[in-house]
Amino acid sequence: MNLRKYISNISYKYFDRSKKKIGKGCSLHYGGTFITSKIENVALNGIYIGANTYIGRFFNLHTASEISLGKNVVLSDYVYISTIAHGITPGDIRIMEQPWEDKGSVRIGDNSFLGFGVIVLPNVSIGRWCIIGAGSVVTKSFPDYSMVAGNPAKLIKRYCLEKKEWI
Repeated sequence: MNLRKYISNISYKYFDRSKKKIGKGCSLHYGGTFITSKIENVALNGIYIGANTYIGRFFNLHTASEISLGKNVVLSDYVYISTIAHGITPGDIRIMEQPWEDKGSVRIGDNSFLGFGVIVLPNVSIGRWCIIGAGSVVTKSFPDYSMVAGNPAKLIKRYCLEKKEWI
């Protein structure tokens, strides 16, 4: 897939284009959304996508800090990654009117695969060569060579480099 063919069908809401870097050989499918927001006292580093990364249809990447995808990462269709959330303090101010909060950057290591409909919540680091099962909600970090699935995502298997198999 050619990046230039699909990039025109991607939405950039509240987006500072200088805060996006897309590596060589990447494929971004149609219907996706990038959102970078400026939040007071949060350093916006942006969205970084490593070389040869594939991002499927209708993806959503939202940040006020940083989302970093390594090289050769695969995000299936409908993957949602966010570092931001609305304030949820009960009171006189409606939730949609409360200020956004950045809860921490997201990093996904080289050669990782996120299945269909995966949600990655703020302040999460996913190691290299990780597999995230379809429909999983990732609420915490996982080390290299992890296979995780579920809501919330839990460790299912680890890849053993010595035996060359998932255990």
